[in-house]
Amino acid sequence: MVWYVLAAVVAAAFIASLLVPGGLSSRGNLGAAGTRINTGGPVKILPDDGRDHLEPGQTHKAYSSKPATSGPHWATVPRDGAPDGSPVHWGVYDHVVPDEALVHNLEHGGIGLHYDCPEGCADLVERLKGIVGRSPSQFVVSPYPGMEHRIAVTSWRHLMFLDGFDEARIREFVDAYQDRAPESVPGNQF
Repeated sequence: MVWYVLAAVVAAAFIASLLVPGGLSSRGNLGAAGTRINTGGPVKILPDDGRDHLEPGQTHKAYSSKPATSGPHWATVPRDGAPDGSPVHWGVYDHVVPDEALVHNLEHGGIGLHYDCPEGCADLVERLKGIVGRSPSQFVVSPYPGMEHRIAVTSWRHLMFLDGFDEARIREFVDAYQDRAPESVPGNQF
């Protein structure tokens, strides 16, 4: 009898989490059309550049931020023009990943940790990897040349620049915005 009651309570909690906006662990406000986008948090929300799908090489309007935090993005498997596919596999890259791929990862609730170090910065890259931990799920770490700052942290419609590594601020950003996107898939492993 106790097992039936326990199973009923768990089932009711699960159903409630599907019906309550943002689930039982909501962080922030609902965005447009009931998405779980955090409109608050440590940085301001940026303009919504849309979510259109593109083929590699297809032109599109300019992103409103650099690195991009929303907008047109590829929906492809790896091939010419999108060698890493889109969304890219979560992880650490030693080459530039195009915005058209990165935005797809952000749409799925991921976090981008990008660095601009023309002279090299192995120590910084190791520290960014430390944020990711042993499982890179939902993180993309990659170089991003041409920024006015050394570090950019991105999520869907949020961007934070840093001139030096600040673990507390990066973790605050991650806590506020990870899994807070139109197609968030918490814990996904692609």
